[in-house]
Amino acid sequence: MPRPSAPISLSALLSKRTKRLYRRATAPLRILPDFLIVGAQKAGTSSLHYYLESHPQLVGPRDRKELHFFDRHFSSGVGHYKSYFPTIAGRALRATTSGAPILAFESTPEYMLFPQASARIHEVLGPIPLIALLRDPIDRAWSAYRMYANYDLDATFEEVLNSDADLATHEGRSLDPAQSTLTRRFQETPLLTRGLYADQLRTLYERWPRERVHVIDFADLCRDPAATTTAILERLGLPPLERDSWPAVNANEPAAFPTELRKRLESYYDASSADLRSLLEWTPSWMRES
Repeated sequence: MPRPSAPISLSALLSKRTKRLYRRATAPLRILPDFLIVGAQKAGTSSLHYYLESHPQLVGPRDRKELHFFDRHFSSGVGHYKSYFPTIAGRALRATTSGAPILAFESTPEYMLFPQASARIHEVLGPIPLIALLRDPIDRAWSAYRMYANYDLDATFEEVLNSDADLATHEGRSLDPAQSTLTRRFQETPLLTRGLYADQLRTLYERWPRERVHVIDFADLCRDPAATTTAILERLGLPPLERDSWPAVNANEPAAFPTELRKRLESYYDASSADLRSLLEWTPSWMRES
């Protein structure tokens, strides 16, 4: 279970609110991001964000990684979004001091999932570079389930699978009415649909030139985070990042996947994985023969 948060003092709350009001009031003087990490959930976005944010020429949003503007808070307006980023003058001063350009970014894994989010990104930011991390969809689903279970999900992984409407359709069965509460919980962002990467990338490619969407294999990030990060920085026109260590961030503790459920998910993802390989014109790690 997550640890209880420490009490927040009234003065701290007022200070935080004052800062937010100031940043919102100065939104017209602030920049928008130069690139985005758009997904996928539980595919290394936290680690990559942490690495990039430590680069002297990159800056993330104040006090957070995920802004969820284009999927959840779009109605708040672009001013709300800009309030999380530096001022134009602040970036210029930092660039002058360092003698190098400064780029801003944020990382919200749901942006790749929702077509409406990608449409909004293109509307507001244009075809800026996007970074999409992909992970074995079965391992990704298992990792996401364990994350939810660590918080407030009181159900087994098998129960979650049995309540998934898309999987039920694939398997030619009806949903159990007894699982209706669980079905509703994942109705908007089903656990398994997040791993249908081909459809999500194809939606991005409808608006972005392929060379502006940098697709990364999670296994490559894990195996060699320095080289993977360097490749991203090169695409952005930035020098390599020097770090003494490359820790995994927001990773679950290892836990064995329930093997009796794997064949169900292999069947579910088989067509999408084949489609993905064709779309990318290279083979993701989880589809390679060992």
